Amino acid sequence: MADAGIARYYDRLNRWNETARLVGYGGGRERLTVHRALADPAADGAATTTRLHDLLLSVLPPRTAPRVLDAGCGLGGTMLMLAERLGADVTGVTLSESQARTARHAIHDAGLDARVRVHVQSYDTPPPGPFDVVIALESLAHSPSPGASVTALVSTLAPAGTLVIVDDMPQAEAGDDPDLARFKHGWRSPVVWRADQYVAHLTALGLTVVEQRDLSGDVRPRPVWRIGVLEALNRLAALWPSAALREVMDSHMGGLALERLSRRGLMRYRLLVARRPAAPLS
Repeated sequence: MADAGIARYYDRLNRWNETARLVGYGGGRERLTVHRALADPAADGAATTTRLHDLLLSVLPPRTAPRVLDAGCGLGGTMLMLAERLGADVTGVTLSESQARTARHAIHDAGLDARVRVHVQSYDTPPPGPFDVVIALESLAHSPSPGASVTALVSTLAPAGTLVIVDDMPQAEAGDDPDLARFKHGWRSPVVWRADQYVAHLTALGLTVVEQRDLSGDVRPRPVWRIGVLEALNRLAALWPSAALREVMDSHMGGLALERLSRRGLMRYRLLVARRPAAPLS
């Protein structure tokens, strides 16, 4: 999908979520993290969005005040975490003006304007860097050409820099499964790469894949009652000629298709860590 389509998609989702918060649904720092909630041992197994942050920190090499690029930074929750817990200098990119506004307000409120910034631009044309760490959390699924996107991000890595990718990656058996098509439509994911495709491409670029984790077992599915509510709302939305509502419901239906794929073992939620050589790539 073109950048303009993804920008509109996230602008509408963010406006919808902001409206929901006005009536008391969601709030605090959690509202700034739009990635998946995972089972968290620190919360007695309850799902939290901070769990992925803990996992992210666990795979990064120790470094004082690293320079970080957040490729697809969303509302800025991960950027704030990295600045606060690592002392990082963080640059985020998003296609959504609405997301960028929310992130900038949060950055200012946290007093981190000097070390955290957001640009409205594509990660296919990223800021030049160099960056010690580049992260892409649930963002490369929106790329029409994951290989080109990864190549662009790798070009910004400093020698010995680390790239972390977290995303939903299909199994080969998913093929042309109807739920995969529903997921791709609902989440505006034109091309979704398997883990082995990422590994092969990163290796061809001269990086070493140092870690792969399957986090699927830590993803908590929606309760049955909520699935029923969403399906009922989707039927009602079909009767209401609102492009914004349709986009929101497409996102929810894509999420339900993703859950069905995951339950059948056809989609896995994975974390990949790759490292650039200490010597410059030729």
